[in-house]
Amino acid sequence: MELMFSYEKRASGKQFLGRREDVSLLRQKILDGRHVALYSPPKAGKSSLIEQTVMQMKGACPVALCEIDASNVIILEDFLRRFHSAFGDWFPAGQDGWIPATDVTQEECRRLLGAPARIFAPSPRAQKLVIVIHEFQRLDSLDGSQVLMRAFREVFRETSGSAVTYLLTGSQLNAMKELFVKSPFFGSDIFPMSLSPLSETDIYNYVRSRLDMTGKVMERSYIDEVIRTFGGDNIWYIKHFMALCDSLTRGYVNPPVIKEAMLGLISSQMPWFNYIVSNLSCFQLRFLKALIDKGPQCNFSSSAVLRDYALNSSANVARVRQALLKKEIISYEKARGWYIIDPLFRYWLEKYFFK
Repeated sequence: MELMFSYEKRASGKQFLGRREDVSLLRQKILDGRHVALYSPPKAGKSSLIEQTVMQMKGACPVALCEIDASNVIILEDFLRRFHSAFGDWFPAGQDGWIPATDVTQEECRRLLGAPARIFAPSPRAQKLVIVIHEFQRLDSLDGSQVLMRAFREVFRETSGSAVTYLLTGSQLNAMKELFVKSPFFGSDIFPMSLSPLSETDIYNYVRSRLDMTGKVMERSYIDEVIRTFGGDNIWYIKHFMALCDSLTRGYVNPPVIKEAMLGLISSQMPWFNYIVSNLSCFQLRFLKALIDKGPQCNFSSSAVLRDYALNSSANVARVRQALLKKEIISYEKARGWYIIDPLFRYWLEKYFFK
């Protein structure tokens, strides 16, 4: 049975909303044979976007899709074996599939990672091959990651413009920016792409249409408040929240229902939120309090902020900010300023932790 607000699986059909420009851009990069680094916070819709793009391409340019999950890789050789097994019988016995047990060389990595491009032959059934490596930033933390990254760089350069596209996704926003935006390591061989926020109109129309299907009523102001709370960066939270609202009433989604749904959503994440704050220093927590109170354009080094939030000095602010970036708690965009990545975590901090 499908939930009215489906958040437990990839979005498709009527559950996929907005991001028409993102679909168009990713489609064009695949057609051009460009490799793409696609990054956004967790549950923002990366996999759904990829699936939607591939579905739209089926008629004009069929795509073969191979997905490899790197999120739980802890040893370099395990990733290489996983990469090899993803292509099954593509590799002739005793040739491109051989992975040594230890001391993998850069050439061996390059040969394996580039094998799909050498073997893949476009056909009417599949004119393009897209190799998706989920949570790519995980690979940069492995022992021997330098060897692997140099091999990837060579493969990306060799296969640029071919029928094969490497699509690297990542949910650690700052780590992916370091790899593909701030660092020149991969150069222009990788196109960095972040998900666009969903428009308030798209979210409102989606919520309204799903409620109409079951005859439920929710005032426009309440829907707008939900959108303001979660923004357009995390549709997963909105779908989860609305699924709770849908289950709690047979008619009106009124303030008591909204309050109970929000408490339910927060409770589901409470152990994780408590774990996060238990691993933050007092300086880091006070920095987050200043960010919530003063907003994205807060001047953390001003004498007033340093005094009011006991942040000590500008040098200390810089250290605290860098630590929070590394922990993937905050991020920065030129047009947006500083912000807490997880909107529900921000809400919980403001309404409960810093009460």
